[in-house]
Amino acid sequence: MDVMKKEKVTLIKPKKEKENDPKWLSAIISLVLGIILFTNSSKAVITIFYCIGAVFILVGIYHLIRYYKMKKELNIEDNNKLVLGASAIFIGIIILILSGAIETFIRFILGIILLFNGLRNTFVSLQTKNYITLVIGLVFIAMGLYTILAENIVLQIIGIFLIASSIVDFVNIFIERKK
Repeated sequence: MDVMKKEKVTLIKPKKEKENDPKWLSAIISLVLGIILFTNSSKAVITIFYCIGAVFILVGIYHLIRYYKMKKELNIEDNNKLVLGASAIFIGIIILILSGAIETFIRFILGIILLFNGLRNTFVSLQTKNYITLVIGLVFIAMGLYTILAENIVLQIIGIFLIASSIVDFVNIFIERKK
């Protein structure tokens, strides 16, 4: 008979790096972004439109440069690149100039959609005597009116969730450090 030898196996656990913990960085970024979205949602949307406009302008400039390089080096005129570049620059400038109006328009449309859904849910709930749908409808009506008359509530809610998420991350990091 064979005699089996028992060997002791030990697991090697990797060391945790506490100095370069990316959880702190993501929690801080979430907190800052959440505060910005909660307090300045309209300005955040306008800033996003500025970035989109700048990207359009940069893409347009890139296509114009490619057009002129191709024309100079290969003696080929690719009018598509010229039209694409000029159009992208034009759209970028329009977005930069009208960013405030675009933000207001999107906020107004979103408010109307919320208001419409709220009214629809309210009327349906009154016919079916479903009080949960009535509460949901009234909340949608309030959100729609708030979105039309005040700031962008969707970004504020996202800001609140980011703030709450960062607080939970900070608590988890603190609990892990204690262990």
